[in-house]
Amino acid sequence: MRILSAPLFVLAVLSAGCSRTSPDTPARHAAAPGQISERQALDLLVARLKAHRVKDLDCLTFMNENDTPANATADRWEFAAREIHDQRCGGDPDVAPVRDRYQVDASGKVLVYNAAEADYTPF
Repeated sequence: MRILSAPLFVLAVLSAGCSRTSPDTPARHAAAPGQISERQALDLLVARLKAHRVKDLDCLTFMNENDTPANATADRWEFAAREIHDQRCGGDPDVAPVRDRYQVDASGKVLVYNAAEADYTPF
């Protein structure tokens, strides 16, 4: 009886190890090398702004300016920082001017748009 149970145990272990994975496994949704999600890029940008002690961060909203769908990954994301005008932040609630534009790449590098040079420069 022991001789039969060992092969059955091995067969059970092998079949469990060779079973197909669910299509919803996290590895399937991981970013490709050199790619970053919009959420990851925005988190990096906000962390950098906090590190630079931007005081009115609560009065800014960030809008994706890429053509890439929000649920995709890309090698670079561009965001417009728009002012929030409401009772708390002040200003005309009918407008939301762009204060700055930022670019965040997959390596974590953050650039800010320099209008005088018409190009992104290190932040």
